[in-house]
Amino acid sequence: MSYKIALNSHQSSQWTYRSYQISRKPALYLEGTVPNYSRSINKITLSNGEDSFVGQNQAYSSVYLSLQQNITATGGMLSLGYRLNRIDVFGTNSSVSYSSVPVSLAYTQNTLGYNQYKWLKKTEPLRFELADRKFVSDMEDIGLSTIDKFFNLLLAQTQKELTAKNLASSDTLLQIAKERFKLGTVGQSELLQLRLNVLEAQKALTQDSVNLFLARQELVRYLNLDPEVNWMISLPEEASFFMVGFPEALERAKNNSQEVLKFRLNRLEAEQHVAEVTAANKVQFRIAANFGLSNTAPNLPKLFDRMENQQNLSIGFSMPILDWGNASTRRRRAEADLSLVEHQIEQEQVELEQEIALQVSRWSLLPQQLDVARESREISEENYALEQQRFLRGSITLNDLNIARANRERAVTAYYEVLKVYWQLYFTIRKLTLYDFEKKGELKYVINKSR
Repeated sequence: MSYKIALNSHQSSQWTYRSYQISRKPALYLEGTVPNYSRSINKITLSNGEDSFVGQNQAYSSVYLSLQQNITATGGMLSLGYRLNRIDVFGTNSSVSYSSVPVSLAYTQNTLGYNQYKWLKKTEPLRFELADRKFVSDMEDIGLSTIDKFFNLLLAQTQKELTAKNLASSDTLLQIAKERFKLGTVGQSELLQLRLNVLEAQKALTQDSVNLFLARQELVRYLNLDPEVNWMISLPEEASFFMVGFPEALERAKNNSQEVLKFRLNRLEAEQHVAEVTAANKVQFRIAANFGLSNTAPNLPKLFDRMENQQNLSIGFSMPILDWGNASTRRRRAEADLSLVEHQIEQEQVELEQEIALQVSRWSLLPQQLDVARESREISEENYALEQQRFLRGSITLNDLNIARANRERAVTAYYEVLKVYWQLYFTIRKLTLYDFEKKGELKYVINKSR
């Protein structure tokens, strides 16, 4: 499920960027009204200037074909169009007439102070690159979650195995103690304690079986595995250590990390908002220019005879005269937001450096911790085996044996916990830097859309 969410998020970003790329290409549109029929009494102005109510029964049809292109350099839109109109008059004086604009070149621009296309040219490629890096980071998150669920299952499986061994050992010791009790070499209190150990081990084994089932189901659901397949996991004993230096890790993070790209995008968006608000608070000009040819005729063939020029130019403006400081307030608020974003970026950059330093430091100490944990596990297992023999010879008490057994369980669990930390650090450093220090290469994933 996590993979599908990451994949869908990445695909959505791909289509968003694809939409931006398409918006920079010419677009062909066809618009029309076929027909717009009307039968009514309307007020019209006669040639002598008087108004009169006249009954009208007619249909108006129109088709407009245009080729449009957004102009990134200016922020306007250039269009080349063709228009054909027809009027059908019904009744006793029925008639048909046509008008046509076979060539029309137009340019429109809403404002001269703010160019949205220029800002999109800066932010959209960056946003798309951020989506790529986010997908890689999401995959590393999936690796971290898998590690967590894997070791939860491993610990549950190991705990059940230890409990089963404890039960078998306790039962064996109980049987031996019963024979010695008859001989008088074992007291009744020790016999009862051994019986209690057997009962506690039976109870623990039941709970461990439940814990193992739940941990297994969690991993199966997360990885979408077949729940009917009966499998057991094995301990990943191999732990390869490789050099991860802080300067290199920090440099990789600055070049690859999605966080660094996010910083750049946040700053650009804040700067864009300042530019937009600043332009809105100044004199704004709107331009609409059109040049073409036009004609009217009672039939289609005559539409192209004696074409007449058609020109149109409109320049509008708007400017604040009295707004009680609203324009200045909006601009200062946008500048304050930009300053806030810059300070947040500085703080997040420091936190990122601190996080990298912490994880690299933990990684450098891990080999020694893993060696200590491995040796402690081996010693505790050997010691428990020796303590069992000593207990059978009567050299130690049952409490001493229980202490040795508890130490063995803690040492085994601690060793697995250190192994878990190893794999967590392995994927955490990869996520922070988007770099594989083991194979010396940037992290890349091939998207499997069939999953």
